[in-house]
Amino acid sequence: MKKQILILFLLIFSVSLAYSAIATDTSSSCLLNASIVSQDPVPAVPGEYVKITFQLAGVDNSNCDGAKFGLMPEYPFSLDDNESIRLLDSYIYAPGNPEVWTIPYKIRVADDAISGENELKVRYYGGHSNDWYTYLTKIFNISIEDSRTSFDAVIQETSGSEVSIAIANTGKYTANSMIVRIPEQENFGVSGTNGQMVGNLESGDYTIVGFTITPNIQRSQGTTNIPTRNVTGQPSTNQNTLKVQIDYTDGIGERRTSILELPLAITSFLTNSTSGSFSNRFGARTQNSSIFSKWYFWVIIVVLLLLVYGFYNKYKKRIKNFFNKSKQKPNEDSSEPDWIKKAKGKK
Repeated sequence: MKKQILILFLLIFSVSLAYSAIATDTSSSCLLNASIVSQDPVPAVPGEYVKITFQLAGVDNSNCDGAKFGLMPEYPFSLDDNESIRLLDSYIYAPGNPEVWTIPYKIRVADDAISGENELKVRYYGGHSNDWYTYLTKIFNISIEDSRTSFDAVIQETSGSEVSIAIANTGKYTANSMIVRIPEQENFGVSGTNGQMVGNLESGDYTIVGFTITPNIQRSQGTTNIPTRNVTGQPSTNQNTLKVQIDYTDGIGERRTSILELPLAITSFLTNSTSGSFSNRFGARTQNSSIFSKWYFWVIIVVLLLLVYGFYNKYKKRIKNFFNKSKQKPNEDSSEPDWIKKAKGKK
Protein backbone atom coordinates (compact mmCIF):
# COMPACT_ATOMS: atom_id res chain seq x y z
CA MET A 1 0.00 0.00 0.00
CA LYS A 2 2.78 2.40 0.91
CA LYS A 3 4.50 1.45 -2.31
CA GLN A 4 1.41 2.35 -4.34
CA ILE A 5 1.07 5.67 -2.56
CA LEU A 6 4.74 6.45 -3.31
CA ILE A 7 4.29 5.63 -7.01
CA LEU A 8 1.20 7.83 -7.17
CA PHE A 9 3.05 10.67 -5.48
CA LEU A 10 5.96 10.38 -7.92
CA LEU A 11 3.54 10.38 -10.85
CA ILE A 12 1.80 13.51 -9.63
CA PHE A 13 5.14 15.21 -9.00
CA SER A 14 6.32 14.38 -12.52
CA VAL A 15 3.17 15.75 -14.09
CA SER A 16 3.52 18.91 -12.04
CA LEU A 17 7.12 19.38 -13.19
CA ALA A 18 6.14 18.86 -16.83
CA TYR A 19 3.26 21.31 -16.57
CA SER A 20 5.49 23.85 -14.85
CA ALA A 21 8.09 23.50 -17.63
CA ILE A 22 5.48 23.97 -20.34
CA ALA A 23 3.99 26.99 -18.56
CA THR A 24 7.41 28.50 -18.06
CA ASP A 25 8.30 28.02 -21.73
CA THR A 26 5.00 29.51 -22.87
CA SER A 27 5.27 32.53 -20.60
CA SER A 28 8.78 33.22 -21.75
CA SER A 29 7.89 33.14 -25.49
CA CYS A 30 7.14 36.25 -27.58
CA LEU A 31 4.16 35.54 -29.79
CA LEU A 32 3.63 38.23 -32.46
CA ASN A 33 1.14 38.31 -35.30
CA ALA A 34 1.12 40.73 -38.28
CA SER A 35 -1.91 41.74 -40.31
CA ILE A 36 -3.10 44.51 -42.65
CA VAL A 37 -5.75 46.84 -41.26
CA SER A 38 -6.12 49.28 -44.18
CA GLN A 39 -5.12 49.88 -47.80
CA ASP A 40 -5.70 53.05 -49.85
CA PRO A 41 -6.62 52.83 -52.65
CA VAL A 42 -8.14 49.40 -53.13
CA PRO A 43 -7.05 48.10 -55.57
CA ALA A 44 -3.62 49.71 -55.94
CA VAL A 45 -2.93 51.52 -59.23
CA PRO A 46 0.23 51.10 -61.35
CA GLY A 47 2.49 54.13 -61.36
CA GLU A 48 1.08 55.53 -58.13
CA TYR A 49 1.42 55.08 -54.37
CA VAL A 50 -0.56 52.78 -52.15
CA LYS A 51 -0.83 53.44 -48.40
CA ILE A 52 -0.82 50.23 -46.35
CA THR A 53 -1.16 50.13 -42.56
CA PHE A 54 0.09 46.99 -40.83
CA GLN A 55 -0.75 45.90 -37.33
CA LEU A 56 1.52 43.83 -35.07
CA ALA A 57 -0.32 42.18 -32.21
CA GLY A 58 1.32 40.67 -29.11
CA VAL A 59 3.68 43.52 -28.27
CA ASP A 60 2.01 43.77 -24.85
CA ASN A 61 3.90 40.62 -23.84
CA SER A 62 6.77 41.73 -21.61
CA ASN A 63 8.81 38.77 -22.84
CA CYS A 64 9.03 40.43 -26.26
CA ASP A 65 10.80 43.43 -24.75
CA GLY A 66 10.08 45.45 -27.90
CA ALA A 67 9.64 44.44 -31.52
CA LYS A 68 11.06 45.01 -34.97
CA PHE A 69 9.06 45.10 -38.18
CA GLY A 70 10.57 45.03 -41.66
CA LEU A 71 9.06 45.46 -45.10
CA MET A 72 10.76 43.40 -47.84
CA PRO A 73 9.45 44.98 -51.07
CA GLU A 74 10.02 43.22 -54.36
CA TYR A 75 8.73 44.06 -57.85
CA PRO A 76 6.27 45.64 -58.44
CA PHE A 77 6.58 47.34 -55.01
CA SER A 78 9.32 49.69 -53.81
CA LEU A 79 10.01 52.39 -51.22
CA ASP A 80 11.32 55.90 -51.87
CA ASP A 81 13.54 55.77 -48.77
CA ASN A 82 15.50 53.16 -46.81
CA GLU A 83 13.19 53.15 -43.83
CA SER A 84 11.84 49.68 -44.44
CA ILE A 85 12.71 48.59 -40.86
CA ARG A 86 10.66 49.98 -37.98
CA LEU A 87 11.70 49.50 -34.34
CA LEU A 88 9.49 49.44 -31.27
CA ASP A 89 11.57 50.09 -28.16
CA SER A 90 11.29 47.94 -25.07
CA TYR A 91 7.61 47.81 -24.33
CA ILE A 92 6.15 46.79 -21.00
CA TYR A 93 2.41 46.31 -21.06
CA ALA A 94 0.41 48.31 -18.62
CA PRO A 95 -3.30 49.06 -18.41
CA GLY A 96 -4.13 51.80 -20.90
CA ASN A 97 -1.27 50.97 -23.27
CA PRO A 98 -2.29 49.70 -26.71
CA GLU A 99 -1.95 45.97 -27.18
CA VAL A 100 -1.01 46.33 -30.84
CA TRP A 101 1.56 48.27 -32.84
CA THR A 102 0.28 50.18 -35.90
CA ILE A 103 2.84 50.59 -38.69
CA PRO A 104 2.00 52.68 -41.81
CA TYR A 105 3.92 52.50 -45.12
CA LYS A 106 3.69 54.50 -48.33
CA ILE A 107 4.64 52.08 -51.10
CA ARG A 108 5.25 52.88 -54.77
CA VAL A 109 3.71 50.63 -57.41
CA ALA A 110 5.66 50.13 -60.66
CA ASP A 111 4.27 51.73 -63.82
CA ASP A 112 4.20 48.39 -65.64
CA ALA A 113 2.69 46.41 -62.77
CA ILE A 114 0.37 43.65 -63.95
CA SER A 115 -3.22 43.71 -62.75
CA GLY A 116 -4.08 41.00 -60.25
CA GLU A 117 -2.80 39.74 -56.90
CA ASN A 118 0.84 40.63 -56.14
CA GLU A 119 2.84 39.37 -53.16
CA LEU A 120 4.26 41.70 -50.50
CA LYS A 121 6.55 40.12 -47.89
CA VAL A 122 7.16 41.33 -44.31
CA ARG A 123 9.34 40.12 -41.45
CA TYR A 124 8.86 40.79 -37.76
CA TYR A 125 10.93 39.96 -34.72
CA GLY A 126 10.53 39.85 -31.00
CA GLY A 127 12.96 39.22 -28.15
CA HIS A 128 14.81 40.55 -25.13
CA SER A 129 16.55 43.89 -25.72
CA ASN A 130 18.51 43.66 -28.96
CA ASP A 131 18.66 39.90 -28.94
CA TRP A 132 16.38 39.25 -31.93
CA TYR A 133 16.71 35.52 -31.73
CA THR A 134 13.62 34.66 -33.79
CA TYR A 135 11.79 36.15 -36.72
CA LEU A 136 8.66 35.33 -38.64
CA THR A 137 7.92 35.92 -42.34
CA LYS A 138 4.46 36.61 -43.70
CA ILE A 139 3.24 37.21 -47.23
CA PHE A 140 0.25 39.40 -48.08
CA ASN A 141 -1.56 39.58 -51.40
CA ILE A 142 -2.02 43.15 -52.64
CA SER A 143 -4.57 43.64 -55.40
CA ILE A 144 -3.48 45.85 -58.32
CA GLU A 145 -5.73 47.06 -61.11
CA ASP A 146 -4.98 49.64 -63.76
CA SER A 147 -8.25 51.58 -63.72
CA ARG A 148 -6.81 54.53 -65.65
CA THR A 149 -7.59 55.14 -69.29
CA SER A 150 -5.58 56.93 -71.97
CA PHE A 151 -6.36 59.60 -74.54
CA ASP A 152 -5.21 60.80 -77.94
CA ALA A 153 -6.07 64.15 -79.50
CA VAL A 154 -5.54 66.20 -82.66
CA ILE A 155 -6.23 69.77 -83.73
CA GLN A 156 -9.36 69.26 -85.81
CA GLU A 157 -9.71 72.77 -87.23
CA THR A 158 -8.54 76.33 -86.75
CA SER A 159 -10.55 79.33 -87.91
CA GLY A 160 -9.15 82.63 -86.79
CA SER A 161 -8.86 82.30 -83.03
CA GLU A 162 -11.32 79.38 -82.84
CA VAL A 163 -9.61 76.02 -82.34
CA SER A 164 -11.47 72.68 -82.47
CA ILE A 165 -9.84 69.71 -80.72
CA ALA A 166 -10.86 66.08 -81.30
CA ILE A 167 -10.20 63.84 -78.26
CA ALA A 168 -10.46 60.03 -78.34
CA ASN A 169 -10.57 57.60 -75.41
CA THR A 170 -7.96 55.06 -76.53
CA GLY A 171 -7.81 53.19 -73.20
CA LYS A 172 -9.73 50.19 -71.90
CA TYR A 173 -11.99 52.00 -69.44
CA THR A 174 -14.70 54.63 -69.51
CA ALA A 175 -13.72 58.17 -68.52
CA ASN A 176 -16.53 59.40 -66.25
CA SER A 177 -17.43 63.06 -65.60
CA MET A 178 -14.79 64.14 -68.09
CA ILE A 179 -13.83 67.81 -68.30
CA VAL A 180 -11.45 69.27 -70.90
CA ARG A 181 -9.48 72.38 -69.93
CA ILE A 182 -6.82 74.63 -71.42
CA PRO A 183 -4.50 75.22 -68.43
CA GLU A 184 -2.39 78.30 -67.92
CA GLN A 185 0.72 78.09 -70.07
CA GLU A 186 3.46 80.24 -71.48
CA ASN A 187 2.68 80.31 -75.19
CA PHE A 188 -1.12 80.35 -75.38
CA GLY A 189 -4.03 81.89 -73.51
CA VAL A 190 -7.82 81.47 -73.63
CA SER A 191 -10.50 84.04 -74.27
CA GLY A 192 -13.76 83.23 -72.50
CA THR A 193 -14.24 79.86 -70.79
CA ASN A 194 -11.20 77.63 -70.40
CA GLY A 195 -13.09 74.38 -69.66
CA GLN A 196 -15.86 72.27 -71.18
CA MET A 197 -17.86 69.44 -69.60
CA VAL A 198 -17.93 66.34 -71.81
CA GLY A 199 -19.59 63.83 -69.48
CA ASN A 200 -18.84 60.11 -69.83
CA LEU A 201 -16.60 59.07 -72.71
CA GLU A 202 -16.54 55.33 -73.30
CA SER A 203 -13.56 53.40 -74.58
CA GLY A 204 -13.21 53.86 -78.34
CA ASP A 205 -15.42 56.97 -78.48
CA TYR A 206 -14.34 60.50 -79.28
CA THR A 207 -15.59 64.04 -78.74
CA ILE A 208 -14.85 67.49 -80.17
CA VAL A 209 -14.40 70.59 -78.02
CA GLY A 210 -13.73 74.16 -79.08
CA PHE A 211 -11.87 77.04 -77.46
CA THR A 212 -10.92 80.59 -78.35
CA ILE A 213 -7.12 80.48 -78.24
CA THR A 214 -4.88 83.55 -78.24
CA PRO A 215 -1.13 83.19 -78.85
CA ASN A 216 1.12 85.07 -76.46
CA ILE A 217 3.39 86.88 -78.94
CA GLN A 218 5.02 90.19 -78.00
CA ARG A 219 4.89 93.08 -80.46
CA SER A 220 8.03 94.42 -81.98
CA GLN A 221 8.68 96.72 -84.95
CA GLY A 222 9.65 94.91 -88.10
CA THR A 223 9.06 91.40 -86.67
CA THR A 224 6.06 89.15 -86.73
CA ASN A 225 7.09 86.40 -84.33
CA ILE A 226 9.17 86.76 -81.18
CA PRO A 227 9.97 83.52 -79.32
CA THR A 228 8.69 83.41 -75.78
CA ARG A 229 11.14 82.61 -72.98
CA ASN A 230 10.91 80.21 -70.09
CA VAL A 231 11.64 80.92 -66.42
CA THR A 232 15.38 80.54 -66.99
CA GLY A 233 15.39 83.25 -69.63
CA GLN A 234 16.21 80.83 -72.44
CA PRO A 235 14.08 80.59 -75.60
CA SER A 236 11.25 78.13 -75.12
CA THR A 237 11.51 74.93 -77.13
CA ASN A 238 7.74 74.30 -76.83
CA GLN A 239 6.77 77.55 -78.47
CA ASN A 240 4.16 75.91 -80.71
CA THR A 241 2.81 73.34 -78.23
CA LEU A 242 -0.70 73.69 -76.80
CA LYS A 243 -1.29 71.90 -73.49
CA VAL A 244 -4.71 70.29 -73.01
CA GLN A 245 -5.78 69.00 -69.58
CA ILE A 246 -8.29 66.16 -69.22
CA ASP A 247 -9.84 65.51 -65.80
CA TYR A 248 -11.94 62.37 -65.32
CA THR A 249 -13.10 59.82 -62.75
CA ASP A 250 -11.85 56.26 -63.20
CA GLY A 251 -13.60 52.96 -62.49
CA ILE A 252 -12.69 52.91 -58.78
CA GLY A 253 -13.90 56.47 -58.17
CA GLU A 254 -10.51 58.18 -58.20
CA ARG A 255 -10.28 61.61 -59.85
CA ARG A 256 -7.41 61.64 -62.36
CA THR A 257 -5.70 64.12 -64.66
CA SER A 258 -4.08 63.55 -68.05
CA ILE A 259 -2.06 66.23 -69.87
CA LEU A 260 -1.73 66.17 -73.67
CA GLU A 261 0.58 68.39 -75.74
CA LEU A 262 -0.60 69.20 -79.26
CA PRO A 263 1.41 70.98 -81.98
CA LEU A 264 -0.22 74.29 -82.85
CA ALA A 265 1.64 76.78 -85.05
CA ILE A 266 1.30 80.38 -83.93
CA THR A 267 1.53 81.53 -87.56
CA SER A 268 -1.74 79.75 -88.34
CA PHE A 269 -3.59 82.37 -86.30
CA LEU A 270 -2.06 85.16 -88.37
CA THR A 271 -2.78 83.40 -91.67
CA ASN A 272 -6.37 82.45 -90.90
CA SER A 273 -7.40 85.78 -89.40
CA THR A 274 -9.74 87.66 -91.74
CA SER A 275 -10.70 90.56 -89.49
CA GLY A 276 -7.15 91.76 -88.97
CA SER A 277 -7.57 91.83 -85.21
CA PHE A 278 -4.84 89.26 -84.66
CA SER A 279 -2.52 91.07 -87.10
CA ASN A 280 -2.91 94.37 -85.29
CA ARG A 281 -2.86 92.86 -81.82
CA PHE A 282 0.08 90.52 -82.16
CA GLY A 283 2.37 92.61 -84.34
CA ALA A 284 2.02 91.00 -87.76
CA ARG A 285 2.53 93.16 -90.83
CA THR A 286 -0.80 94.55 -92.09
CA GLN A 287 -1.76 93.47 -95.60
CA ASN A 288 -3.19 96.02 -98.09
CA SER A 289 -6.88 95.39 -98.68
CA SER A 290 -9.17 96.60 -101.50
CA ILE A 291 -10.92 99.98 -101.17
CA PHE A 292 -14.18 98.24 -102.10
CA SER A 293 -14.08 96.31 -98.79
CA LYS A 294 -14.21 99.54 -96.77
CA TRP A 295 -17.60 100.54 -95.42
CA TYR A 296 -17.04 104.28 -95.88
CA PHE A 297 -16.51 103.80 -99.64
CA TRP A 298 -20.10 102.64 -100.03
CA VAL A 299 -21.42 105.44 -97.82
CA ILE A 300 -19.77 108.00 -100.11
CA ILE A 301 -21.25 106.30 -103.20
CA VAL A 302 -24.79 106.43 -101.74
CA VAL A 303 -24.43 110.12 -100.77
CA LEU A 304 -23.21 111.00 -104.28
CA LEU A 305 -26.13 109.17 -105.87
CA LEU A 306 -28.59 111.07 -103.68
CA LEU A 307 -27.01 114.40 -104.62
CA VAL A 308 -27.13 113.58 -108.32
CA TYR A 309 -30.78 112.55 -108.06
CA GLY A 310 -31.73 115.79 -106.27
CA PHE A 311 -29.81 117.94 -108.75
CA TYR A 312 -31.56 116.21 -111.67
CA ASN A 313 -35.05 116.76 -110.22
CA LYS A 314 -34.35 120.45 -109.66
CA TYR A 315 -32.84 121.21 -113.07
CA LYS A 316 -34.62 118.58 -115.13
CA LYS A 317 -35.90 120.98 -117.91
CA ARG A 318 -32.58 122.69 -118.37
CA ILE A 319 -30.84 119.40 -118.56
CA LYS A 320 -33.28 118.17 -121.26
CA ASN A 321 -32.86 121.37 -123.30
CA PHE A 322 -29.13 121.03 -123.05
CA PHE A 323 -29.19 117.53 -124.39
CA ASN A 324 -31.72 118.47 -127.15
CA LYS A 325 -29.43 121.22 -128.39
CA SER A 326 -26.59 118.78 -128.44
CA LYS A 327 -28.62 116.61 -130.85
CA GLN A 328 -28.79 119.33 -133.59
CA LYS A 329 -27.26 118.53 -136.99
CA PRO A 330 -23.73 119.82 -137.60
CA ASN A 331 -24.73 121.89 -140.76
CA GLU A 332 -27.62 123.42 -138.99
CA ASP A 333 -26.88 127.08 -138.19
CA SER A 334 -27.82 127.50 -134.58
CA SER A 335 -27.45 131.31 -134.95
CA GLU A 336 -30.25 131.67 -137.61
CA PRO A 337 -32.92 134.21 -136.52
CA ASP A 338 -36.33 132.96 -135.48
CA TRP A 339 -38.27 134.93 -138.18
CA ILE A 340 -36.26 133.18 -140.90
CA LYS A 341 -37.05 129.80 -139.33
CA LYS A 342 -40.78 130.68 -139.31
CA ALA A 343 -40.64 131.73 -142.93
CA LYS A 344 -39.04 128.51 -143.89
CA GLY A 345 -41.68 126.67 -142.04
CA LYS A 346 -44.54 128.31 -144.02
CA LYS A 347 -43.11 127.27 -147.35
